[in-house]
Amino acid sequence: MSKMKYVVVKRGDNPEEIYIFPTNIDHNEFAEVLSYIKTGGRNWRREYAKPISAGFTDGITCFGRSETLNLDSRKSVDTALLQGQS
Repeated sequence: MSKMKYVVVKRGDNPEEIYIFPTNIDHNEFAEVLSYIKTGGRNWRREYAKPISAGFTDGITCFGRSETLNLDSRKSVDTALLQGQS
């Protein structure tokens, strides 16, 4: 995998979620789109997706920071989330 961007968000009491996306999209624009995702199936609702961390990934590790969100990567924590260990 070539270098991609990622953002980790938290919705209410739910576990943190990591989203991977292309580098031509700004972190803040992608985070805004996440706020439009409905959750809950038929009894859907919108829950604010608060950005927790953001940066870059090569598909194996997470690193760097998002200038547009002013958030750093939590290197080991985000890498574990990326690898499904969280």
